Amino acid sequence: MKNLLTFRVESSLGAAFISLLSLFFISLLFIAIKNFDSDIDVMTATGNSIKLSKVTETERLLMGEWMAENSIDIPEGSGYRYLIRKYPSRPWYDN
Repeated sequence: MKNLLTFRVESSLGAAFISLLSLFFISLLFIAIKNFDSDIDVMTATGNSIKLSKVTETERLLMGEWMAENSIDIPEGSGYRYLIRKYPSRPWYDN
């Protein structure tokens, strides 16, 4: 038997609880998407092959300064992948 005096209160509290719970999980989803597309360095060097997902702006600046200090030239059309393959130890981080 239902108590008609508390039926609406219980329904509205249940709906509010479910709404807050769904907002919590949706916010977790957005946080995960934001972290997935962040500027974290995602480079994996395996033997002679390099998988390069993204070179961050900070790393580009470090590479540029290191190349200027050590007088290193990159061949035409190679870009930063050539530099990463040639120097897998990433000496531009040491400065």
